Order: sequence, then C-alpha cells, then structure tokens
Amino acid sequence: MGTIHVPVTRSAPRSRPRADGVPQFVQNLAAGAAWLTAGAACFVLDPALETDWHREATVALSLLAILFGTWVFWRHGGTRITAVGIYNLAFAVFVGFGGFYHSINNVMTDPGIPLFTIVAVCFFGNVLTWMLFWGDGGPALKARFDAARVDAGTAGWAFTFGLVLLAVAVIASLVAAETEFTAKPVGFVGVVLLAAGLLRGPLGRWKVLCGSVCAVAFTVYFFYLFNGFGRIVLGSLALALLVILAHGDRRRYTKALVVLGGIPALLFLAALRAGGAASDVDSDGFGSAVSPMSAFAELWQMNTIGILPRGWGETFFAAAVALVPRAFWPDKPVGFGYELVPYLAPGLAGTGHSVAALWYGEWLFNFGVVGMAAMIPVTGLAVSAIDRLLARASSRPLTTPKALGSYVAGVLLAVGLFDLVWVGGFTYMTRTGPRLVVLAMLVMATAWLARRPTEPEMMLGTIARARRGYANIERPAK
Repeated sequence: MGTIHVPVTRSAPRSRPRADGVPQFVQNLAAGAAWLTAGAACFVLDPALETDWHREATVALSLLAILFGTWVFWRHGGTRITAVGIYNLAFAVFVGFGGFYHSINNVMTDPGIPLFTIVAVCFFGNVLTWMLFWGDGGPALKARFDAARVDAGTAGWAFTFGLVLLAVAVIASLVAAETEFTAKPVGFVGVVLLAAGLLRGPLGRWKVLCGSVCAVAFTVYFFYLFNGFGRIVLGSLALALLVILAHGDRRRYTKALVVLGGIPALLFLAALRAGGAASDVDSDGFGSAVSPMSAFAELWQMNTIGILPRGWGETFFAAAVALVPRAFWPDKPVGFGYELVPYLAPGLAGTGHSVAALWYGEWLFNFGVVGMAAMIPVTGLAVSAIDRLLARASSRPLTTPKALGSYVAGVLLAVGLFDLVWVGGFTYMTRTGPRLVVLAMLVMATAWLARRPTEPEMMLGTIARARRGYANIERPAK
C-alpha cells in the first residue's frame, strides 16, 4: 500500500498593514487635524501694518481656505462632481477669494472690519463639517457601464423638450420684459435637459459634436436671457453642464477643467460688470463675489457690540415659503438679503435692494454665535442629502422621463448650492425652486400624456365592454 499523504493547510502569512487599510475615520481625523493645524499656524503671523489688523494672517488663511475648498472639490466623488464638491468650491470663491481680495485691496489701510476673525470662523467651521459629515469621499457607486446613461427614446425626449423650453423662454423674454423672472428658470431647465439628453444619450460618444450643441444653447441663454445681473446664475448653468459631462469621465478631466478654468471664468464674469458701478467693490466687477464677505464681517462686528437683532429663524421660515406668490400673501416675510438692508445699507431701504452676507451670516443673524455651531450639523446633513440624491439618480440607467427628471433635479439642487453659500436659504429657494417646478410640470405632463388612451384604444375598449355586456344577457329557458 502506498503512503497516504495528508495535505497540510498552511495559513497565509500575515501581510503588513498597508496605508489603505487605515480606517476612514482615522484618515479623516489625520487630514482634518493637518488642515486645522495649518489654520492655527496663521494666528502666529505678525501683522504687516501698524494698524495691527493682521493682514498677513488674513492673506494666509484666505489662501488656505481656497486650497481647502478646491481640495475637497477635487477629492470628493472621484471623477464625479458632487454636491459636497460644489459647496466647497463655493466656499473657496466666496470665503477664500473674498478674504484674499479684501486683504490685498487694504494694503495700506485697516478695512475697519474683523476680517481675519470671520475668515477663521468660516475656515474652521467648514473643516469641522468636512471631518464630521463629508470625509467619506461620497456615496459609493457601482461600476456599471450603463450608469447615468440615457436610452435613445428618453434622450430624444430630453433634447426635444429642452429645445422647446429654451425657445419658449427666449420668445417670452423678447415679447414681454415682465416675464423675465419666469423665462429664466424655464430657459435654465431647457439647457440642462438638452445637455443631459445629448451628453448622456447615445450621441454622447461624439463629445465634440454634443459639446458644441450645448455651447450653442448656453450662448443663446447668455444673449437672450442674461441681462447683466445674476452672474452666479450664469456660472451655475455652466457648472450644471459640467456636472453632466463629468458623469462620462473615467479620469478627472472635467474637474481639472473646472479648477484650471476657475480664474478665467471669474475674470470673465467680473468683466461683464466692470466699470458699471461707482462703489469701490463693484468698480472692477468683483462685487458679487467679495461683498458678502465684508457684509458678514459687518454683521459680526454689530453682533459683538450687541446691536444686531435676532431673527430666531424667521429668515429660514421665509425661505421655506419663498415660492408662495406674494399676490396671495401680501404680508409674506421677506428674505434674508432684504432683512439686512436697514442695517447694512439703510439708504437703499424700500428700493427692492438686497444685501448678500453669506450662508454664515444668516445663521449669525438668527442665532448669534451659537448659530455658527448649529450650522455645522444642519449644513453637513443637508448637503449630504443632496449628494446622495444625485448619486442615487445617476447610479442606474435613465430609461424613462421620470428617471431622467430625477437626475436633472439632483443636478439643479447641487449647482444651486452656490446661491446658498452666497446669500442664504431664501435666494437658494427662489432660484432653484422655480427650476424644479418647471421640471416637475414637464415630467408630470409627459406621464399624463403617456397614460391617456388613444382613439383606437378607446374604440377597442368600447367594443370589448359591449361584448362582455352581450355575453352577460340571460337567454330565455327552452
């Protein structure tokens, strides 16, 4: 008999722990601690001027805010452009660039506002929000070749109705100037819907052709629906097209385009208004991007000396009911920007003017310094919810108008976060809300038309009912 060899099972040698095996929360803690340490290091910089307003520290911390916002935008979601990334990109513009702009413009004079303090409040608050809520890198998506792909029929629907909406908006703006506020959201949705049908549909493989058509649609919006005001809307529309384009990327090409094109885009938007105003901030066209920072600093100063009133959530209620027509509710509360006019621009009270003072300013106005702490979980959870909605809508093939409508809705909610960071909840609702209403009405109308029986179907149904009725007639007994 031969010898029976019993196989010996050897345990695999233990591998050395790798860097990618570190738990996610530990990585977030280490990265967040590094950013917080870099921010804290700015406190030890010596002031550059005799006025002792910490100019060097403000410049350093502002640049750090720009880097952090851009870093999160680049990192979060991989190749996708996410809601968290957009929020942090807006943070880099309105907080980082805003603080840097005011520091450079006040080389020889003290700006008279606690600029360094508010840059620090915004920076440390945003880093903590990232550590607590956004450090996971975004919802994990299944690697499917058909994710966020639009079939031919749905792509044709999106292109057709996107073109129709854009045409209706242009015609309405040309016929009657008072339809401007209605035409803009209609045209906005039309361009985004058209882009989704082209870039994510079967024709999407010809990116140059589809990109050219989207560029033409954007140009039409620019020339016929943009009147020089609302440059953030223009930037949001361009960003919406890039969000859709990025869903077809295997590498971060679109993200690189956003980061590298950020400065030229900012200069272009500033040039649209340069020299058109008498104020120092608006004379170079950067007013919309940098004035919210100084307005927030003024609110902080007023709060410090005890003369800033408390809204106690009134502006958030105003944002919640923003879409209710004032014709039906004459005493409807005004938005945050209008609430600030008597305090920051009293000479413009009653003229319809509003003041932008950042999303941070709205929390300070309502709840004081405590609002800065409450803002962290609310913002973290709200932006994460939008991010999950967009990720869920883009993780499957888009084969119906309803599915594509959910995807476009996620894109609209995400790009609207620029308005949220800029001036708060009311503007976010008054701009993003009408776009969602237009989109919802289109999807519901399509669903209703699809369910409505055609004339042949109605005739067949009538014949079938007549046959059933004839069969049920009781025959006389023999």
